[in-house]
Amino acid sequence: MAGLLALAATAALAAGAADAVRVANDVVPAPFGYEAVNAKYVVAETTGLYVSPYIFPGTVNNDKLKPGQAVDVLAKVKDYDWVLVGKNGVGIGYIPLSRLAPAK
Repeated sequence: MAGLLALAATAALAAGAADAVRVANDVVPAPFGYEAVNAKYVVAETTGLYVSPYIFPGTVNNDKLKPGQAVDVLAKVKDYDWVLVGKNGVGIGYIPLSRLAPAK
């Protein structure tokens, strides 16, 4: 089982590397890679940062992002309505698009 998980993680890293997106050690790379995002977003409803873009997995920490807070969206996850949020160019967690609003 551990071998399969390592293989899946390697494949996911390769997909992320192809799109030049880096993620922190505690964040799972998106399995199918990422798409560019040009829009700016703010938090629309209170949310955590998630470790993976799959059906509300565990959070990165216990911090909650508050409505109106600006986020640095690095990329959209291919085939999912989630975005990778970053700090200093490194992905620190995922947020579902449904919890964000375009910045004004």
